[in-house]
Amino acid sequence: MMVRIATVVLAVSLLAAGCSRLPKISVLEDPISASEHVELGVAYERNGEIDLAKREYEAAIRKDKKSFQARVNLGNLFLKGKDYGRAREEYLRALEIKPGDAEATNNLSWVALFQGEGIDEALARMELVVASPEGRRPEILDTLGVLRMRANRPGAAEEAFALAEEICSRDDAAPTGEGQAGPSCTEEVRKDIAEHRRELRKRFPPPVRAPVR
Repeated sequence: MMVRIATVVLAVSLLAAGCSRLPKISVLEDPISASEHVELGVAYERNGEIDLAKREYEAAIRKDKKSFQARVNLGNLFLKGKDYGRAREEYLRALEIKPGDAEATNNLSWVALFQGEGIDEALARMELVVASPEGRRPEILDTLGVLRMRANRPGAAEEAFALAEEICSRDDAAPTGEGQAGPSCTEEVRKDIAEHRRELRKRFPPPVRAPVR
């Protein structure tokens, strides 16, 4: 009770002394731009400091709610952490900013694949992406193949995987040198395509041909 009385007396004394005696409140502004927060988040993420990366992506979004890359990067963190609901939410918000974006659509598709639901919706989105030049990339075609496989369309899945591998082969044959663009097919993507093709053959083995007599 004594503490409460002392507090009230102090407050009354300050008011009686006039507003000039009240402490001045300073509001600190974030001097860093949204894009700079994203860059910091990427640096933290590469260093394995996931909590700090998440904090920076969230700060970028507070700074600019239309920060596409912050939404995608935050979604990626949720996806890696198996928080599929929040990952889906961030990817959908990213797609509101950039409709039809290949990266966001691709990652949203993996949410559906990991959850085992919404495959048809994800497939429809990916078919539209692949119809554009931006979507003719091995990792995008590989995801399309997996979606088609899970939607029980083995022939169409094989077409996607074959095209992805064809693009990888073009990378191998393309000249390299200063000023040349980097390969569109990394070793990780090549391994993914090969693994998914093996999965396709296990799920849908080719019919056994009758012996020729």
